[in-house]
Amino acid sequence: MAIDNPDFGEVAGDLIRTGNPPPFTAILRSLDRNPQLVRWTAVRAQRDAELLSARLKPIPDLRLSAGWRHYRETGDNAVRLGVAVALPVWDQNLGGITEAREARAKTDAEYAAARAALTLTLGKAYETLIGALRELEPLSSSAIPNVRRAVEGIESGYAQGRFTLLDILDVQNAATQTALREQEVLMSFHIALATIEALTGAPVGLTLVRSK
Repeated sequence: MAIDNPDFGEVAGDLIRTGNPPPFTAILRSLDRNPQLVRWTAVRAQRDAELLSARLKPIPDLRLSAGWRHYRETGDNAVRLGVAVALPVWDQNLGGITEAREARAKTDAEYAAARAALTLTLGKAYETLIGALRELEPLSSSAIPNVRRAVEGIESGYAQGRFTLLDILDVQNAATQTALREQEVLMSFHIALATIEALTGAPVGLTLVRSK
């Protein structure tokens, strides 16, 4: 991008990509791709498995037995089958289940806290981006064109003796400050955009509203 300004020179930078972002709710749905939340998802799955294992532990094991027997009286042979069930009358693994539940609840709380913090950061970045867009529009559409015309008019009037050197310096300073402000707002926009993309792990699809 380049901004031409008399006696100010050219301000260059890769700041041309600006536009309206999707609604915040759409961006928020992409937050689950954040590496921090992906890690918590894996931890939660592990806690679920531990809780399931604790709940299954009291289920009794079935023990099967088989034996062969010969009856002398009749000369018959027979196979004897047996089933034994160990009933955990006293130990229902309640302690293990409680511990697993508490670990799962702690993981849920930590996940919620992490997501809330990331959501807050995402929201602030989105507000900054929208605020920058609102300031860029009048700067681009009116402030910068007007100050450029003012510079041209003052310089032309100075050549005709209608303005002083101080008038030229004042209007050129105004042009410089306006151009610098646009660059500051553009930088704020792109920093916010980069923050959003880093948090969501995906590029933000912008609807083009201006280019230079």
